[in-house]
Amino acid sequence: MDKEAVLLIDSDGQAADALHSILHGWGHPVDIHPDVPSALNRFDQTQPPFVLVNTDLPGGVRLAVDIRSVSSDAIIFAMASDDRLPDMMRRLKDWADEFLRHPVDALALDIALQRSRKIRRLIHDVKHTCGQDRSAQTCDNVAREVANERFLVVRQIIEKMSSFIAQVASTVEGGVKYFNELPYFVSVHSPDCRVLAANETSLKFFGNRLYANSWEIYIGKRATREACPVGRTVRSGNVETTPALVQYKSGSKVPVLVHTAPVYDNDGEVALVLEVFAGTQEIDQLAEQVRSTQQRYEKLFDAVPVQVVVLDRRHNITAANRRFKELFGDQIGRKFFDTFRPAAFPAFRDPISLTLGDGLPHQGEMSLTGPDHHNYTVMAHTSPIMTASGKLVQVLAILTDITQFRQMKDHMATLGLMLSTVCHDMKGCITGLDAGLYLVDKGFYRNAPGRIEEGLDVIRMMGDRLRKLVFGVLYDAKERPMEIETVEVQKFVGDIAAVFETHIRGAAIEFICDFEGCDGDMQVDPGLLRSALSNLLENAVEACIEEDLKPDHRIDFIAGSGEDEVVFEIRDNGRGIPEEQLKHLFNLFHSSKGQRGTGLGLYITEKAVLKHGGRIDVSSTPGKGTAFSVHLPRRFAGTSGDRTEA
Repeated sequence: MDKEAVLLIDSDGQAADALHSILHGWGHPVDIHPDVPSALNRFDQTQPPFVLVNTDLPGGVRLAVDIRSVSSDAIIFAMASDDRLPDMMRRLKDWADEFLRHPVDALALDIALQRSRKIRRLIHDVKHTCGQDRSAQTCDNVAREVANERFLVVRQIIEKMSSFIAQVASTVEGGVKYFNELPYFVSVHSPDCRVLAANETSLKFFGNRLYANSWEIYIGKRATREACPVGRTVRSGNVETTPALVQYKSGSKVPVLVHTAPVYDNDGEVALVLEVFAGTQEIDQLAEQVRSTQQRYEKLFDAVPVQVVVLDRRHNITAANRRFKELFGDQIGRKFFDTFRPAAFPAFRDPISLTLGDGLPHQGEMSLTGPDHHNYTVMAHTSPIMTASGKLVQVLAILTDITQFRQMKDHMATLGLMLSTVCHDMKGCITGLDAGLYLVDKGFYRNAPGRIEEGLDVIRMMGDRLRKLVFGVLYDAKERPMEIETVEVQKFVGDIAAVFETHIRGAAIEFICDFEGCDGDMQVDPGLLRSALSNLLENAVEACIEEDLKPDHRIDFIAGSGEDEVVFEIRDNGRGIPEEQLKHLFNLFHSSKGQRGTGLGLYITEKAVLKHGGRIDVSSTPGKGTAFSVHLPRRFAGTSGDRTEA
């Protein structure tokens, strides 16, 4: 026997071809139309019994309404993508006959077609059998079949609704446990106030009440057809919320808040009434259990002697214990990595992100900048928080502040490196002193003044190196408060230039000073800044002396100023610095001079500039020279521990 013709309206070529193949294999003639206007014209011409409409098409929802307006006999299958299906069912509940997810599963389509054929056959029997003046018994039988079919459909609605509510509840933390314990009741009633279908909870608490009166479970004024919640909705045709008292089959009397909603037929009449409510006693008991459990949880949570924080899947902070709030303040509701900026940690490789990614516990050290702009080093232990179904919903992070431990460890490592470097350099200085004394001694015995002078020069040079080394170590080892004074810029740099001029010119180096571009005063620690600029000038002198391929050398000392900033530049045309060394130039114990340098000078220089709130830039080309540029604010903005003098 030939199967029913199908009009398929879908612009998704791949999905449409798959449906055509399935339906054609089942023996259905299939007519595919990818756009709405041609599909409506085709329906007017052929009047097929089955119409499959992809409502995701522009105008697809309206097309289903238009087809239903043209023909009440056609069975309309409305298709929609997973995320749009609930909205489409709400909009087309009075217009479409079947609802399918797009792309369509073959089994779901087969079941829908079988159900639709049976309904078409029953409708045909009602229209044609009863209309041909058959016996009343025949019409009654057909009507009973239609009623039975309707009852089966209602039962399916109830089962699906219960499953849907349970699925929604399962997405809430702890939802499955409490939902299963909570007596929620769902039932469907006829307009004459009789029970047509009910969920398992209703059957458990009230017994089998199919076809019983809707008002029989109520006590008091709601125990009548007119006053019961279903009766109120039938009369008003609206959604109603009714306070009532129900009696379980066990005899318990429970106050409830009943929600009822009408379901209309194509003629706008109330065809069904949906009734939903839950027992308030059980809700109150569960709420009290939740409150008691939460209080115990909060006490334990706050008693933990480390920082504990809970984050959702979007890194939002949802809970934090007392120790966390004491250290970082109340950050509930804020994103973790907006509040705590990671320092030197690979993106998305921190323990929190790893747990959110794979649902497994992780641990690791994290360097964070807190909301107070202080740097913290923490040891993070993370653990996933799962639902009963195994879905990751939150992450518990235990943070142990190890900042002081890490600083102490770094200081110890630095101290060890410093001692080994200083000892090595002092050993070289002592060797140099021995050499100088040897020259002096030989000069005395041989009456050679030149040898004595050479030995004294070596001794002075080694003494100067020892002095720089000791003062550099003392400076780095001991922090002292800034002693801020207001100085006149031109006089300050002029004094520094005067000290170095004789030394620089004595080394046959041209010394060019340009201080015309600076005026006014500035707030600095004179001793600290003088030491920083002197280090740069000494480095420039040494760079020129070591470059012996050029016939002449030059050092430029330039000072300029703006409204808010003063800039000092020191340039030389000495040997220059290789590019690979530039990025390490200001590191502690790094020296571009090899064994002749301590690696403290530029480190201390940068530290002095940073303490003034400034910055230092460097550019260099091997064989051509180096330029240092020091930018300082004209007005010092330091901490309360810094002394300022007018």
